[in-house]
Amino acid sequence: MGNLYGSVVDAHGTGLPGVTVTLSGQGLPQVQVTDAEGHFRFIGLQPGRYQIRAELEGFSTARYPNVDIAAHRDAQLEITLEPAIG
Repeated sequence: MGNLYGSVVDAHGTGLPGVTVTLSGQGLPQVQVTDAEGHFRFIGLQPGRYQIRAELEGFSTARYPNVDIAAHRDAQLEITLEPAIG
């Protein structure tokens, strides 16, 4: 099993709370919401390739289609959300 730890920030590097982060690819999708500092985590993941989507109203959705999780490893991911246009 592996783990994914991450954060979601704005263009200035400030953590964004309340971002819905969806992990899919190995089994059923899992959903986390970022904490007050913009952090999220997915624990006990099967090794393999996953897709990540991060969504927050007022920002463009971020997609990461190739996040690899290895057995007995902690992966790190920082996601930057850009303001939505229009």
